[in-house]
Amino acid sequence: MGFPIRHGRIKPKYNPIPNAGERRHRDRIRTLPCYGCGKRGRSESHHILLGAPGKRWRRDHRFQVPVCADCHRGPNGIHGIGCEATWCERNGKDTPAEASRLQLESIELGILPPEGA
Repeated sequence: MGFPIRHGRIKPKYNPIPNAGERRHRDRIRTLPCYGCGKRGRSESHHILLGAPGKRWRRDHRFQVPVCADCHRGPNGIHGIGCEATWCERNGKDTPAEASRLQLESIELGILPPEGA
């Protein structure tokens, strides 16, 4: 009666604080050129809001893309427009695919542990 049942059907609890691997992944993302315009320099990491395979919750720390301040918060940026899907459509981008690709790269580089490990 006092032991939790581990049947694997319940998603892990959302943690708003990134763990060590997720912080290393975020730091790597910030060194990459902007996904929107290609500008080099210190990028910001944008948690994608659109669905992606394996994405666990709205603000999953494993699914981020690098964007410059203008593409992130500017008037024509993701948050400036207020809709990531509209920003992707206007710029011909696919943030879920890019975030998934970057996550896999970080796993291959040993920055992020494989999901569930």
